[in-house]
Amino acid sequence: MPKKFKLGKAKRVANITFEGTDFDGLEVRCGLDLPLKTVMKIQSLMVSEDDAESVEANMIWCDEVLESWNLTDDKGNDIPANSESALAVAPARLLAALVTKWSEFVLEPSANLEKPQSDTPILATLANSSQ
Repeated sequence: MPKKFKLGKAKRVANITFEGTDFDGLEVRCGLDLPLKTVMKIQSLMVSEDDAESVEANMIWCDEVLESWNLTDDKGNDIPANSESALAVAPARLLAALVTKWSEFVLEPSANLEKPQSDTPILATLANSSQ
């Protein structure tokens, strides 16, 4: 029986920054390996013209994708990285920019997929595995 592989071992995260923008200095850590169903739901809700669906997309994103950030209020108090805080305090254009940048990372292939799996030709590998 083949060795089992735990999904958590392949977990990817994105560290998103905003150099040269109004949010220069903001650092955000986001998860990239969500179930496809969740990614599709966020993306379909984001393109909706219904404000309630846009809020729902941002809530899902903040609670399931957003891991941490260095965002503070004007008094220097940390703003927790969750939907309750983010939707109450963060500017809408910031959340839109975060979701857009995150989407680009999610769709980017893993570095491991670009490397050849093996130097052994596929047919030789199949022949050896069937013996």
